[in-house]
Amino acid sequence: MFLIERARALSHLQDLLQAAQDNRGSIAVITGPVAVGKTELAHSLVQTAEKELGVVVLNAQALTAEGPDQAGIFEQLAQGLESTYGEAADPGPPDVNGSPAERSDRQIAEDIVRFSRRAPLLVVVDDLHHGDPESLAGVLHLVRLARTARIMVVLVLPDCSRLDIPLFHAELLREPHCTRFSLSPLSSAGVLEVVARSLDPGTAERTAEDYHRFSGGNPLVLRALIEESRGTESAAAEEHGRADEGRVRAGQISALAVLTSLHRSGPEAVDVARGIALLGPVASVEMLALLLGSSTDLVAYRIRTLRDAGILHEMRFRHPGAAEMVLGDPEFGQLQATHYRVALLLEAEGFSPSRVARHLVAAGTTTGAWTTSVLRESAQEAIGQNDWAFAAVCLELAMRGPLDEEDKGLVITELIRAQWRLNPARVIKYLPQCYELQRKGMIPDRDLVSLTGIFLWHGRAEEAATMLADAAGRATDPAERAELHCFLSWATISYPELRARMAEADGSLFDRLSEAVDPGSLRLQGALHAAFGAQGRSDVGTLTESVLSERVTHSEAVATVLQVLVYADELELAEEWDRRVMADTAEPGPSSSRGVHHAIRAEIMRRRGDLTAAEWHAETALKHMAPRAWGVALGLPLAVLVSAHTARGNLAQADEYLSWIVPQEMSHTLYGVAHLHARGRYRLAAGQHWAAQQDFLSCGELVTRWNMDVASFVPWRLGAAEAALAQGDRPEARRLVEQHLRQPHGSLPQSRGAALRVYAGAVDGHRRLTALTEAAELLSEGSNWHQRFLVLTDLSLAYQDLGDSQRARATGEQAWRSAIRCGAERLARTLLPHSSTAARPEPTELPAWSVIASAQLSEAELRVAELAAAGDTNREVSRKLFITISTVEQHLTRVYRKLQLSGRADLQRYLAGDSTVGSVAGRSG
Repeated sequence: MFLIERARALSHLQDLLQAAQDNRGSIAVITGPVAVGKTELAHSLVQTAEKELGVVVLNAQALTAEGPDQAGIFEQLAQGLESTYGEAADPGPPDVNGSPAERSDRQIAEDIVRFSRRAPLLVVVDDLHHGDPESLAGVLHLVRLARTARIMVVLVLPDCSRLDIPLFHAELLREPHCTRFSLSPLSSAGVLEVVARSLDPGTAERTAEDYHRFSGGNPLVLRALIEESRGTESAAAEEHGRADEGRVRAGQISALAVLTSLHRSGPEAVDVARGIALLGPVASVEMLALLLGSSTDLVAYRIRTLRDAGILHEMRFRHPGAAEMVLGDPEFGQLQATHYRVALLLEAEGFSPSRVARHLVAAGTTTGAWTTSVLRESAQEAIGQNDWAFAAVCLELAMRGPLDEEDKGLVITELIRAQWRLNPARVIKYLPQCYELQRKGMIPDRDLVSLTGIFLWHGRAEEAATMLADAAGRATDPAERAELHCFLSWATISYPELRARMAEADGSLFDRLSEAVDPGSLRLQGALHAAFGAQGRSDVGTLTESVLSERVTHSEAVATVLQVLVYADELELAEEWDRRVMADTAEPGPSSSRGVHHAIRAEIMRRRGDLTAAEWHAETALKHMAPRAWGVALGLPLAVLVSAHTARGNLAQADEYLSWIVPQEMSHTLYGVAHLHARGRYRLAAGQHWAAQQDFLSCGELVTRWNMDVASFVPWRLGAAEAALAQGDRPEARRLVEQHLRQPHGSLPQSRGAALRVYAGAVDGHRRLTALTEAAELLSEGSNWHQRFLVLTDLSLAYQDLGDSQRARATGEQAWRSAIRCGAERLARTLLPHSSTAARPEPTELPAWSVIASAQLSEAELRVAELAAAGDTNREVSRKLFITISTVEQHLTRVYRKLQLSGRADLQRYLAGDSTVGSVAGRSG
């Protein structure tokens, strides 16, 4: 196969061999770049000699390093000669004295010539450039003797040997019977012919250009590429039923063939190749000469030999995986040291910090102040390009360098910020050192707001308070003081105990900082805290107008404002602004931000009673970060998952989430209160009534101490009342419910409806029926599907107790529909009479549209869509939802656009679970 474009050379060699049989000895020198088929050509001549001409063949190969078990060139020839004597039909004893090891190379050469008088010989010596001086002298002696003998001597050596053994080549030039055969890589036409023979003509026509581009005509690399393509096509055909035609995949096998070719070219060529791989696009003859400590002429010659071998094109590797293979060579023992030399060279030559830093990172070494400067500058450049991962690597390496404490404070600040973007868990190990440096005044005050936000996230409120008080005491610039006040305004919402700790450090701090804040910001900050008071809902407009304003710049502050809207029971506003925040974000942002937004959306869905959607958003939130990365905010998604699974009757799953280890400091945050309340709901459902009551009362103690005791935040009194009812203490239950109703936000429809359901459990007869009826009216469809299910279930049972079976059945069916809508079918089957759930098999899987629609549509849009899909006209929908016909039409238009539907018919099919229409089809594809 690889004698293509070698036929003329082989024919000439065969003519010389024929002439040698007539006492016209000849010397053939086969040269050329490495791996272009020199050995294959010599082997083809050997086959002709043995099979067609009956010529005796002696083979030898020079080895790079001779060991005790490795024979030299003439020792190999002597062994072949003795073997020939032993096999000859009429040999006659060899006319020699002593064993091969005892005779010199010149004596063995003379023995070979004497034997040629009996039979013609073909002597082939491969890789002659590896021979030692004594062997080379012996070869020259044999060459001179062969001039009048029946001997043809074939010497195989690469072009680069002219530099390694120049005197040997000079001596060969003096021999008139020496013929030189210089081989080169295959041409484009030759590659096409090889590929056509190996694969098929059609594939060859499509791929020959790629094969030639990747191999440069180098037969060794070309063979490897073809074998890789065969394997790829076979795997593709087996997996997909067809091959991916017309493509050449240059993989590791062919890259290894490139590395093999390089090693055959000698250590100097390998060094040049390594330099090119390391320098990449900035490689040049001059740069390589500086790196290798060599002359430009010598480097240029090595580059030419690699180009001639098809390894290089200009100053880059032809094979796309060659550079990686060269750098991954196990024999490259000085890789890290060479990376450092490259970094020194690039710095001296004035290249960009990022290019220099990549080699410093690969070297893992920082030995001077210049390296720290380069790494910091490179990190800043990487951050500008949103490459936070490389920035973090640079800064981590800089931290190990020779830094004074002031520089260390700057570097650790930048490092924490970079690692926070990648994974909040990674910053934990740096926080103690950062705190120590701040206490020494080595952390710039301008960075304290972002740093203390990270400290708080990981539950280090005491350290954060100390750092903030320290910075605030030094702050004189009004802008700095206003920023600190703004930060504290939202931080003391999520971390309520921070205010007390700040007050301990400096009791007048808040008042002094507020003097530098503009009235608009003060109004927003006041609205944040007022949301947890009796009049807080009047400032909801201020909150919503400020979510995207310039006054709210921190993503954590935005999340806090959204949470406050949720806790103030402004669910539609919270969801709408959450969508706008995510849509208006120019880039995806850190995982922490995306995870928190999903967790907030999960809490919104839970409060609406859409338990399935709540679970989906909470699980999605946890996929964005590992548990430790969540810090104390882990309580937010976990609380939703525990509450949702408990509400659905999946107690085993709720218990599994409760078994997660959470930060101890979480108990001092809003996230901890939400988690504690969720645990109380689980314990109540599991029959652990006393333990549940203690959890609810603990919630009450915390929110009371924080002045955040509003009914819409955590309805702890209702939980404690249910626990009291379960223990038979009706008076206590009534007392707690009455207190709940008197609390801020306690009279809101959802809050009052939930309270009346619990109150109904503490009274009998018609009082119970009256309370449940009012609760059902307050919890209209769409306000809270789960609470509506619970109220309707209790109301159905109340009708049944009063003997009104017809109303009991009708109400039970309504409860069942609400259970399906909120995802609590399992619990409904245990609470509702069989007549309400008969002939309705429990679905094994929620239809895809439920989660998708909940994630894409607002609650108002979803209510309109469901009624329209049920067959209601626009006028009927407007009457049922108390909205105008125009509003119905606008909602439907948005529904069709978001779900990619063409009209009402598609909407009916979509909500029926038809996966061939709208978003469901799009998601499944």
